[in-house]
Amino acid sequence: MSYGLDDREFKRMFTADSVGFSGKGFNPPRVELATGLADDADQPDRQLTPDGLPGMPGPTRRQFLASSITLAATAGSPGGPPRVLAAPSDDGNQSYLLATNKDPQDHHDPHLHLLIDDHEVSEQKHVLRIMNRLRKHPRPVLVADRPWEGERAQAWGSVIQEPDGLFRMWYFAFNTQRRFDQLDVGGYAYAESHDGIHWHKPNLGVVEFRGSKRNNLFYSCHPQGKNMVDEELARRGLGLPAIDEHGNQIGVINNLDGLTVVRDDDDPDPMRRYKLIANMQDHRMWAPAYPKRYPGVSPEQVARSRAVFGQYMDTSPDGIHWTRKPRRLFPALGGDYMMVTRDHRNRRWWLNERAHDQGGRNASLRTSQDWKKWSKLQVVFGKGSDPEYNKTFQWHGGITPFNYGNVNIGLAERWPLAGLGATCELVCQRPGQAWQRVFPNRPFLDVGAEESFDRILAYPSHNPPGRVGEKLLIHYTGGGIKTHSNRGVPMSMGLATIGLDRFAGLGQWRNLPPGHVRTTPIKLTRKHLAINVEYLEHTPIRVAAIGPDGSPLPGYSLEESRIPVDNKRLYSFARWKTKPDLDELVGQTVSLHFEIRGAVLYSYRFYPRLA
Repeated sequence: MSYGLDDREFKRMFTADSVGFSGKGFNPPRVELATGLADDADQPDRQLTPDGLPGMPGPTRRQFLASSITLAATAGSPGGPPRVLAAPSDDGNQSYLLATNKDPQDHHDPHLHLLIDDHEVSEQKHVLRIMNRLRKHPRPVLVADRPWEGERAQAWGSVIQEPDGLFRMWYFAFNTQRRFDQLDVGGYAYAESHDGIHWHKPNLGVVEFRGSKRNNLFYSCHPQGKNMVDEELARRGLGLPAIDEHGNQIGVINNLDGLTVVRDDDDPDPMRRYKLIANMQDHRMWAPAYPKRYPGVSPEQVARSRAVFGQYMDTSPDGIHWTRKPRRLFPALGGDYMMVTRDHRNRRWWLNERAHDQGGRNASLRTSQDWKKWSKLQVVFGKGSDPEYNKTFQWHGGITPFNYGNVNIGLAERWPLAGLGATCELVCQRPGQAWQRVFPNRPFLDVGAEESFDRILAYPSHNPPGRVGEKLLIHYTGGGIKTHSNRGVPMSMGLATIGLDRFAGLGQWRNLPPGHVRTTPIKLTRKHLAINVEYLEHTPIRVAAIGPDGSPLPGYSLEESRIPVDNKRLYSFARWKTKPDLDELVGQTVSLHFEIRGAVLYSYRFYPRLA
């Protein structure tokens, strides 16, 4: 799929130079980021390197992954590929804000205050909280187009953005037909991208498919590393060793569900840097429910297979080569769908799991700091969360939580029992408090219009959003309408973007009186105040610093506020007629008073210095 460009033009657009590999003394590999069929499918076999990967001119693939990558999204030309992310003519939009974390998916920042709820708002007048809208890429960014993939590419997997900017996707390729002549189609696949839009499926040399390892499959439950669907492995009694919490083999594993891959920078062992966590099973446990699918399975074997059922973890130094000796974290209480994300604020992990006593699907969380001791399962959204629960909808896969600013944000998956659209609500949590639905019954990640690839389903991958410049990137599974009675819902990977820190905000538009927002008191520790505002009417926003007595502090009144309108940047820096910053007030406790005319105020944050 080249969006109207011929092959030579498209390949020239995404050469090594365009993604930042050019430079003296560096022999760059050829990099192609086209969505769809990659050139690897048509190239002759290349000699494998000692680590089992296809040989490349210049650096090896491991060096390629480790090298420093400069993000560059080339501007679209008429007739060329549509650009969701366009690099500006200069770096002003990307470098004027100081980076707060090395990990681009670590959005924790105690100095960033989101106006996603009223927790830090003491007064408001003539404003209304609005939910910002995601901007979707018009086409899938990754589709199932390889012989071993089947007809689905779906986000029962993860998208990790490395510190150097490289996007890496671990996804589930699925063949819904499960024909007996295609029992090796479908599996666990991998792709890479430098902008989150154009994905490359490298030949990994890891899993065998029909006599060749020239594919992008990274994991197999077959003992010899061949690609085979879980049902056939179960019928043959094959699988990987299932290791329990005490190191004992308790059976075999032939299915991974709810796949998540994370990078664990806190693990001192580099061989365990990447972790794969999934609900793992021996599918013979389902023989009583599906006797024709799993014939001849004894009751004793069913019991042994049920004892395997649990949440497991495997480890890898690079996210490609795994031990294939998954060890159980704990037995699963119920449900097959789970995911793991990092709680950077508390240096621990969230694990989403379904609780078995909630009358259907639900969102429930555990936490752990060491992968060994896990908290008791906490039901976040279940049967008591909404009067329509189990009537018109269920919480399907659960919740994808992540830190953002000084709060936690999540996407809670809704499954319709009536109506249309498996969608996601925006939820948030103040540390130590309960999770809250920000806009109940209103989708944040919604399904698409008629004839779109995501017409009936839109679920996110198991990770926080990525970031490029002032854009957040949310990758998701899009499900379209069925076109064949003997096939499942077609699925592919989509991309939605939103402005940095702009999930929800307080807006005023064309109301005669201006809007006013006053924050709760805050002790100032940094002198630069950056305000995330969307100007609708090209009218300046004003801000005042308010003292304990409720009056503006000298030199910091609304009348003295001087914030120029700048529609090219998301953030504007506060200054006043005689005060360039808040330096004189550092150490004091103040409230901020915002006056809004024809604008939306999303967030504000404090910086120690300017970039």
